Amino acid sequence: LDINIANLVLRLALIVLVLIIGRWLAGFTRRWLTKSLQRYELTDAFTNLVTTIVYYGILILTFAVVLVILGVPASMVASALGIITIVLAITLQASLANLAATVNFLLFKPFEPGDFIQTTGILGAVQEIQLFSTVIVSPDNMTHVLTNSAVQGAGITNFSKIGNIRVDQAYRISYASDVGKAQEIVAGLLAEEERVLIQPAPEVFVGNLAEDHIEIVAWPFVAIGDYLSFQADISEAVLQGFDAAGITIPLPQHEVRLVGQS
Repeated sequence: LDINIANLVLRLALIVLVLIIGRWLAGFTRRWLTKSLQRYELTDAFTNLVTTIVYYGILILTFAVVLVILGVPASMVASALGIITIVLAITLQASLANLAATVNFLLFKPFEPGDFIQTTGILGAVQEIQLFSTVIVSPDNMTHVLTNSAVQGAGITNFSKIGNIRVDQAYRISYASDVGKAQEIVAGLLAEEERVLIQPAPEVFVGNLAEDHIEIVAWPFVAIGDYLSFQADISEAVLQGFDAAGITIPLPQHEVRLVGQS
């Protein structure tokens, strides 16, 4: 009986020691890994993701060692961990797909918080890259939370990588209007507009000769922050310029013929 009590006390002491060491090792590894990863150009979110996985991984191994000390066969503990891992992988398949996309975003940085992107039909600024989702705030101040696997599957258009963007504009005028004058008006408005970048230089040209209209195309470049406001303002300015110069915008026309009547 004394031997059993001594054995029990020894095991309890060993369990407490393992738990203390495991907890200390998890915390120490987390702090050390955080400092090590900060030397590289990694986002804070990616660093937190890696250190959190390592931290809880060490704690799980610690509890596995405790079970072995309590007398559970090591092979049984290993099998249980394997089965639990497989079940979790199947159950959390969607979450793992999102997690894999998160790792891709944080490691290769196709976009970062603050970037202006378009994905899954949504245009807006990236507010946060979370563990399983990305938060985007659109220009109308609506917050969109998209799963990272959906973002990765839909593809990403990042307007912030280069820092400026071309605003493609097309204006229809009638064949009776002065094409040269129309181009001159558009070019003059772009030259006076402070938001239009000097380099790359804006271009104005005839883009299309349709059945009922001529298309004047303008390619000015602006900073990302001016994209939406400029797009709205320049259209209004061109319309006013065309009206002042007597340049008409054609309306759709259809010829109707009645069969059997002269």
